[in-house]
Amino acid sequence: MKWDDLRFFLAIARAGSLTAAPAELRVSQPTVSRRLAAMEARLGVRLFDRTRSGYELTAPGLEIFETVERVEGELGAVERQLSGKERRLTGSLRLTCTELMANLYRGPHLRSFLDHHPGIDLSVLCTFQHLNLSRREADVAVRISSSPPETLVGRRLTTTAVGVYAASDRAGQLRAMPCRNGWEWIGWQDESYSRMMITGPFPGATIRHRSDDTQAMRSMARHGMGIATLPCYVGDSDPSLRRIIDDPVPGLSPDMWVLSHPGVRRVARIRHFAEFMADTIIADRDLFEGKRPQG
Repeated sequence: MKWDDLRFFLAIARAGSLTAAPAELRVSQPTVSRRLAAMEARLGVRLFDRTRSGYELTAPGLEIFETVERVEGELGAVERQLSGKERRLTGSLRLTCTELMANLYRGPHLRSFLDHHPGIDLSVLCTFQHLNLSRREADVAVRISSSPPETLVGRRLTTTAVGVYAASDRAGQLRAMPCRNGWEWIGWQDESYSRMMITGPFPGATIRHRSDDTQAMRSMARHGMGIATLPCYVGDSDPSLRRIIDDPVPGLSPDMWVLSHPGVRRVARIRHFAEFMADTIIADRDLFEGKRPQG
């Protein structure tokens, strides 16, 4: 049995469908279907039950999955052990963080690191999904989390406070209003987020407009469309926005971590990059915690 066949098998098992697996494998859906059919024919056993909700592992399929996943982990450990012998700051690095962090904060700092280490080739992976550092989908992660995975190592850097912002030319007028219930807010499309970020801390708040993206909410607030709750490192560094409530929103300050897999912490470029990321964020801790005066 070829490892490439097992790679297709793993992708289908993890995705649970023939719709999502091709994206990970970077092939077409018919190709995935043909490879699975050929593998089942060679083994003489059905590996998946086809259900309305997707592809579910059969009992033989589950046995194979557990074995193959263990082998994949062992191969990854070998790769990490070998790459751990590298000591020069050359080669590829993959950073995963939110799009907001990459666009609004990281750019100048990343340029500084690359200027000092021109042998590094950097990929910045922005996704809401947590990439698997154990499978080397990324080398270093900057994550907002109250409890990061125990399989990773890293440092808690700061808290990420959230503030209440409006367009600078409207901030004074809004502050002067006798009742906050007259404010019009920009909420999240997901009602649970709006409840957590707005109507929970501010009962009676009127949500007029909505978005599913923080950068869009920032832009809407800048153009006077309403009041937005934004991370302080976003709102306080934007001269077109002003806080209309002095203190950050209570209860909305999750931790920020820099994380990597323990198997690669001896790799010089990864270790130095993780330390660099941590140092730059800690240097701006007052910005992230909402304690830096707005300019």
